[in-house]
Formats: sequence, C-alpha cells, structure tokens
Amino acid sequence: MQYTVSAKKKDGTTYEGIMTVKEPQLVNGLFAVANKDGEWRYIQPDELSEIVFTPVQQEQAETPEEETAE
Repeated sequence: MQYTVSAKKKDGTTYEGIMTVKEPQLVNGLFAVANKDGEWRYIQPDELSEIVFTPVQQEQAETPEEETAE
C-alpha cells in the first residue's frame, strides 16, 4: 500500500510525496520524506509542525471479459 505524505514545517513550507510506509522514517536524526519524483527530503524534527500520511486508494485494473470463439 502507498501513502501520500504531507510534511509541513513551522515556517509554512510543505513537502509532499508518496511513500510505502505509514510512519515517519528517522534517518541520522532527520525525518526522511520521498517526493513524488523519487527525490528525498531530510528535515530536522524540531522544524516540523505536522506530518500527515493518507492511504492511496489502489485502482483495480479492469480485466476484459474473454470472448468465446464459435
């Protein structure tokens, strides 16, 4: 399952991305957030005012009905 991530800093800057984990990742004392283009942002925890993880609804692939040959 994927999650959209919105990390808002105290100065109002917002970073958004998509991740496959539903909890913040702490790397070397910094929160790691993956952007939609695959780029990673590392933010100091004391700079953040909010992090929101929202599940992405997976679209079910429609399978075409098989036609029977007569």
